[in-house]
Amino acid sequence: ALWRAMADEEVSQKDIEVAKEDQANINRFSRLNLRYDELDEDIRLMKKNVQTYKDAIEEAEGCMEEDGLMYKVGEAYTPVDEDFVTEKLGKLIETCEKQLSDNANEIEEVKTEMDKLKKVLYAKFGSTINLEK
Repeated sequence: ALWRAMADEEVSQKDIEVAKEDQANINRFSRLNLRYDELDEDIRLMKKNVQTYKDAIEEAEGCMEEDGLMYKVGEAYTPVDEDFVTEKLGKLIETCEKQLSDNANEIEEVKTEMDKLKKVLYAKFGSTINLEK
């Protein structure tokens, strides 16, 4: 009788019904997980870009040659002064940092919603569902 009860328990764990709402939550979690990965990659790349722009400003400020700073326009290069370069790079940094801030806020919102869905789904499905990376 004990063996039969254990066998019935195993069957009931494997035969958990997935309601339409549960499937919607699983799908939502999956989409959020993809968005999280996209945002994480964007944040990583933007941080790298900001550092590259800052390095470029330092290089431009250290350039002592008369026509040492050139700006590419299409296929041609034209000489530019240090102020033009630092202003242009400053604007690029500002744009990247704004986007970085927006993405950081969005990734936090996505993470919060994913955590809520995890709680709901793990409460229903326990160890029969894997929501980890």
